[in-house]
Amino acid sequence: MIKRTLLKDTEETSVVVEAQVKILEAQVESLEAQVKNLEKQDAIMEKPVDCSNANRFLTRFRNHFVSVDLIRIGGEGDGGYLVPDILDGISHCFSPGVSDTSDFEDHLSKKYGIKSFMADASVDCAPISDPNFSFSKKFLGNRDEDDFITLSSWVDTSLKGDERELILQMDIEGGEYDVLTFESDETLKRFSVMAIEFHDLGQMGDEHFFQMFSSIFEKIYKNFTVCHVHPNNCCGIFSSGEWEFPRVTEVTFVRNDYVEKLRNGSKLSLPHHLDRKNVEAYEDISMPERWWKC
Repeated sequence: MIKRTLLKDTEETSVVVEAQVKILEAQVESLEAQVKNLEKQDAIMEKPVDCSNANRFLTRFRNHFVSVDLIRIGGEGDGGYLVPDILDGISHCFSPGVSDTSDFEDHLSKKYGIKSFMADASVDCAPISDPNFSFSKKFLGNRDEDDFITLSSWVDTSLKGDERELILQMDIEGGEYDVLTFESDETLKRFSVMAIEFHDLGQMGDEHFFQMFSSIFEKIYKNFTVCHVHPNNCCGIFSSGEWEFPRVTEVTFVRNDYVEKLRNGSKLSLPHHLDRKNVEAYEDISMPERWWKC
């Protein structure tokens, strides 16, 4: 009887492992397809970056980058972010673009008791069940209609009061530009921390894209300071002469009223010891020094 039970447990474990392997293989295939698509796009759309534009943007980025003590929230790979160690004062997280990963929100729930509002119209529910999770089958965008909802509407309908100690973790595959262009400074200021993944930086040579990208950062700088930047190794680095832009880049911002008490006086140095590769199977990449080294 014991042997049969052990055999059955072994077979069940084997089935689970095989299923997980198949899922990982499918994810790798999907990422490879995305990279090939990006390479095709770059071949068509790639334009030289205007040197004065690139220099101005990166100078402003460095001037708004401060060294603070960071912690890692989420898993060891994709879905994990470095944020300032102020989460004990955070009440809620807003996390659009859930897909099949909720390591970040799970960590917030288990360690800090933070409730996460999650949204993604591409899936039917949160990847895991947790009483601190609230899921909406919506895409985040610049309008309130059909499958889309704005960040301001989402926050207002989710919270009863005017809470301003929130965290935003946003990875919405390029939709961040619509959101950040549309939303007011007042809405963004409700977040103490914003961890945002920026996509399509291979288009930095396009004047219209550059102006939009630069304007969004200038808007954010009014109330936030960069406290970490990390290149996602999924899609490589777009190079134009001496200028380098990781095609997908994660940036963590902290609201300006926290900066002085968080500033640790250390010299900026990347990569951070808590940084991890987003895609384990791919070669790692480093953040170009022009983004952070004075």
